Amino acid sequence: MTISYPDVRLKKELESLERNGYQVNLIMWQRGWPLQLPDTVKVRALKLDAPTGDYRSIFYFPLWWAYLFTWLILMDWDVIHSVNLDTYFFGVLASRIKQKAVVYDIFDFYGDMMPERFRGLVVAIDRFLIGMADAVIIADDSRIEQIGGALNEEIITINNVPTADFNKEDQHNSRDYFKIFIGGKIIPERCIHLVLKAVDKLDDVQLTIRGYCGDKNYKKQLLEKAQGKDNVDLYLEGVPYQDIVDETLDSDLTIALYDPQIPNNRYASPNKLFEAMASGIPIIVNEDTSMAHIVTQENCGLVIPYQNLKSLVDSIRILQSQKKLHHLLGENGSRAYKDKYNWPVMEKRLLDIYDRIISTRLRVRVSNAQLMKA
Repeated sequence: MTISYPDVRLKKELESLERNGYQVNLIMWQRGWPLQLPDTVKVRALKLDAPTGDYRSIFYFPLWWAYLFTWLILMDWDVIHSVNLDTYFFGVLASRIKQKAVVYDIFDFYGDMMPERFRGLVVAIDRFLIGMADAVIIADDSRIEQIGGALNEEIITINNVPTADFNKEDQHNSRDYFKIFIGGKIIPERCIHLVLKAVDKLDDVQLTIRGYCGDKNYKKQLLEKAQGKDNVDLYLEGVPYQDIVDETLDSDLTIALYDPQIPNNRYASPNKLFEAMASGIPIIVNEDTSMAHIVTQENCGLVIPYQNLKSLVDSIRILQSQKKLHHLLGENGSRAYKDKYNWPVMEKRLLDIYDRIISTRLRVRVSNAQLMKA
C-alpha cells in the first residue's frame, strides 16, 4: 500500500486486509499527524516534514517519488494498493514492469485540486490511467460523476465509515451544557473560524476541537480567536483516532462544513458524518455536497448554506433546545449506520475486490504456464 500522507481511511483498509490473511507492507510519506499502525505491518516511511494541502509541498514531491519508486522496484509484492494519483502513477509503472496487479484508491481526485491552467492535463492523465487499474475504489457513489463516468469495469464504493467500537452508554442527561465536537483535519475551507463565532452567540455551549492544522497562519488565527474563551477547548497538533472516537461519543453534536466550490468537497465522504451516525448524535452539514444528500436521505442532521453564520447559530440552537428532534435525528443516524454504513459491509467489498484480483491473476498465470509447455 502506498500513500503520501497519514490517513485513517488507509489504516482501516490495511487492518482489514491484515485480519483476513494478507501480508501488508506500507510505503508512506510520514508527515503531519500520528498514525498508529499494527506492529505486523512493515512500514517504509519517508520522514520529511512538509505542508499538506499547500502548493509549496510540490517542491518536496520529487524526493517522495524517488523514495516511493525505489522501494516499489526493490520490494516483493503481488498487488500494489495506490492511494491517489501521486502514488498511483508510479504504481501503474511498477505494476507494468513487474507484471503484477494494481488497485487505485481515490481518496481525492487530484485534477480538481489543481490550478486551472494545469487542471485539464491532470484530469486527462488521471482518467486515462484509471482504465489501467485492476480495480478502482471510491469513497462515495457520487465520485463516479466527478471522475467522468465508469472508466473502469471494476469500480467499488467503500464509504469512510468507522471501524472503532461506538458504544454510547452515557446520554449526558445530567450535563448542564451542550457539547459540540469537531475532529480531524483543520483547514480554512472547513469553517472552524465560523463555528467559533457561532459559539460566541450561544449560551451553555461547549466547543471541543481535536485535529491537525498544517496551515500556520490559520492555526494562529484559530488560537487567537479561542484565547480566553472558557467554553472552547482547542488542540491542533493531531491526536490518535481513538481520541476522536471518545470525544464524538461524549458529544451532543458534530459539525462538518466543506466548501462546495472545491469539487473534492462536493463529493466528499468524510469520517465525521459516519462517526456521528455511529455515535447516535446529529450532525450539521452544508448544502451542495454528497454528505448533505445522505443527511437528508437518512434524516440524521440539519443542512445549512455554506458560510452562513445565522443558519449555523439557529441550527445549533434548535438542536440544543428541541430534545425530541435531537433524539430522533440521532436515532435515525444510528439506525442507518447499523443497516448500511458499517465497516463489516465495507470490509466485505474490499475483500471481494482482492479475491477477484488474486483469482484472476492466478488463472492468467496458469494459462500462460500451459501455453509455454505447449
